[in-house]
Amino acid sequence: MTPSVTLLTCVSFLYLCLEIYSALDTIFVNQTITDGETIVSSNETFELGFFSPGSSKNRYLGIWFKNTTPRAIVWVANRETALVNTLSTVKLNHQGILSIVDVGRGDGVIWSSKSSGFNTSVNYIAQLLDTGNLVIKHANSVIWQSFDYPGDTLISGMKLGKNLVTGREMYLRSWRSVDDPSPGEYTIKFSLFKGKYLQVYIRRNSVVETRLGPYDGIEFAGQPNYRRTSTHMYEINLVVNEKEVYYTHTSDSTAFSSRSVMTPGGKLELWQLNMVNHEWMSDLTIPVDYCDNYGICGPYGSCSTSTFPNCECLKGFELKSSLEVNPYNSTSGCRRSRPLDCGDGEGFVKFSSMKLPDTQNAVYDGSMSLRECEIVCKDNCSCTAYANPNMTTSGVGCLLWFGDLIDVRVYALNGQNLYVRQAAFELSGKVNTLNGQDLFL
Repeated sequence: MTPSVTLLTCVSFLYLCLEIYSALDTIFVNQTITDGETIVSSNETFELGFFSPGSSKNRYLGIWFKNTTPRAIVWVANRETALVNTLSTVKLNHQGILSIVDVGRGDGVIWSSKSSGFNTSVNYIAQLLDTGNLVIKHANSVIWQSFDYPGDTLISGMKLGKNLVTGREMYLRSWRSVDDPSPGEYTIKFSLFKGKYLQVYIRRNSVVETRLGPYDGIEFAGQPNYRRTSTHMYEINLVVNEKEVYYTHTSDSTAFSSRSVMTPGGKLELWQLNMVNHEWMSDLTIPVDYCDNYGICGPYGSCSTSTFPNCECLKGFELKSSLEVNPYNSTSGCRRSRPLDCGDGEGFVKFSSMKLPDTQNAVYDGSMSLRECEIVCKDNCSCTAYANPNMTTSGVGCLLWFGDLIDVRVYALNGQNLYVRQAAFELSGKVNTLNGQDLFL
């Protein structure tokens, strides 16, 4: 063999090796991935393959962080249909549909992406991106992606919200148990109502258990005792337009990795990855304490973990029931000590370090200053409170409440100012401050 032929053969072999290596994150048309085989993102952060959760022997196709302790599953394809053997395969067909085929059940398809391209082609690929997103694409056009179908985990680049064009809502739903990834009882969702200010609820089935609070221009409020640090190396974005409403956070997964998990027990857990030893560290768990129970103190009640009892009525309000004496648990709510008459003497009491009330009965104007907000509320006899939810420097915005104030609490950190309407009698003859609460006439 001549030297030139030998060199050509070596170059061809090297090119073939590089081509194969570059495809380790990709499934091609008619390629089969069997149980035990995986594909890995090009940055080696994420891996896709079959796994068994917890102590279960059932098999699922999933995506997880590669080489972390413990292994963190971020997405499950067949979460509603378990595989009972290791004979299953994953295959991409000429229509751009990715399927899990159970060979043990006569090659039955137990899950598919339900994606369909515009034509039949051998050029479709399924690729695991560096973000952990599994995409099916033809040329540069993505026809399906796993990020559109979140499970119990939110990672960088994923969206939570709603596509207003297709109607698809993206939210987290817990696993049924640590051994069973099928849909559980708990969800974390945005409140997506036209004209309402965005906030986030943790629900058990249809019942609200915890509210994270309204968006404060930085992140969602409702995280007591949680101080921002320089180690939180991510960017938060809230996008609202005619086509979609969504929340997302982004970061460089090679320098910083985090995940948020809706657990089977109803907790939202935030984890950060130690980039040195690749172990997961607990960052925050919501709900944090007793006062995170939704509406625990009833209308016009305020909860504080630093007082006894935890529930007290806001200034200018009193218990609805004089017979309620349990100092540990919730009250049935509070009522005004003096009725409003919409007279000139009415004003507002400023409550500091507060979790703002549920905004379901509030309206929002993003262009108004705090002073303008006060004037509008004062001129409307039905307005019970106002606030600027935007905590950014020079941030403007006006929330106006009409009706009861629900799910209010006191924070040691991350609290906001709330201005509550008071009867003239409550304000008359008082000095400018009372029990740490400022009075605005």
